[in-house]
Amino acid sequence: MEKTTVRIDLRIMGDEYDPQKVTQKLNIQPTDTWRMGDYIRKTNLKFNYTGWLYSTGEEETLHINTQLRKIESLFLPKTDMLCELKERYLLDFSFDIVISICNHKIPVIYFESPFTQLVAKLDARIDFDIYVN
Repeated sequence: MEKTTVRIDLRIMGDEYDPQKVTQKLNIQPTDTWRMGDYIRKTNLKFNYTGWLYSTGEEETLHINTQLRKIESLFLPKTDMLCELKERYLLDFSFDIVISICNHKIPVIYFESPFTQLVAKLDARIDFDIYVN
């Protein structure tokens, strides 16, 4: 039986920077990295930006804050480092919230103050992808 899941990704985007420098500075192993011009997942399409991605992975939950707290615990203490990287390499940040709804079980969706503070400090965007199975 399929269950509703939530995944949160922090995506760091820029034109030409070395994703390894982000890894070294944050001391966090990314889930994925790519460079502008790399092929996108076995397609003929290419990335039009360089990226560094950390993902919580999909987790069965009916509350997005279960996953958001994981992101907060890792990245809130590193806000100054992220801001320094943003300025040095002209980076953009996106928190991608991916929700897969199964059996009409819709998760609770709202943001608590620590997450909104992180988003504001990084001048990040929030992107929702919602799939209904």
